[in-house]
Amino acid sequence: MKQFLAVALMAIMGGANFFMGGIAVQESTYSDDGMSPYAASTVRVNYENKDENEYRMVLKHPNYTESVGLGDCACTAGANIIGYFDRYDENLIPNHTSGFVFQGQFIYNSASDAVTEVVRQLYNDMGTDDDGTTVREFTNGMIAYCNRMGKSISFTSVMKNKKFDYALAKAFMEYNQPIVLFCGGYNVADIYTDENTDSIYYYESTGNHVMVGFGYRETSYELSSSGSAFYQYITVASGYPFKSNGYYDIDYKTNIDDAYAINIY
Repeated sequence: MKQFLAVALMAIMGGANFFMGGIAVQESTYSDDGMSPYAASTVRVNYENKDENEYRMVLKHPNYTESVGLGDCACTAGANIIGYFDRYDENLIPNHTSGFVFQGQFIYNSASDAVTEVVRQLYNDMGTDDDGTTVREFTNGMIAYCNRMGKSISFTSVMKNKKFDYALAKAFMEYNQPIVLFCGGYNVADIYTDENTDSIYYYESTGNHVMVGFGYRETSYELSSSGSAFYQYITVASGYPFKSNGYYDIDYKTNIDDAYAINIY
């Protein structure tokens, strides 16, 4: 578990294009800052029995939503990750108190002006523009920021055969490493229970977006209509002020293009 895919992953630097076998390859950019078309939908699950398994890295994770320009969702995601590790070294975000302990549980504070400055610095470090940020630019920018603050950072892929490895991602979150998710289309959901019905309220968008996972939730149902259903979620900081946190259903109108467990040390 302690094998980190570290800075070596970033050996090929550059912007939106990199070269493979002499051929220029276009990288995807992630830029959704609320400008892409979105919709709201509801799924209701009627069940006879259900079994739930939920894990949270912390009682209240960072859910910063600060924005400094178009296309900066990756920068906000990076700030949420840095904010998480600021709990262990408050020099990561100068002039900001990460949070406090309440009844034995850690609760992260809301963003401050200092957090906004982190987003602004990441915007520069990642080379973000109106078109957004590539995965390569995100990792390079996070390395630059952490090195400037005297820290190291590692990135471990939680993809297997180009597909998201949910079990591996869960293991890393239990190991205190948040997951950065690069999504092609995404959702953020709230779940409410009334007797034997779960209502899942989705905010969904077709845009490319970056979010951060700080836990997971799994629910298996024995359905009232016979049969069964299984839902897998990541607890996310979405980066949006009107829906700053919730559950990301990894199987609902979305594709995870890339994902990494991150450690700052």
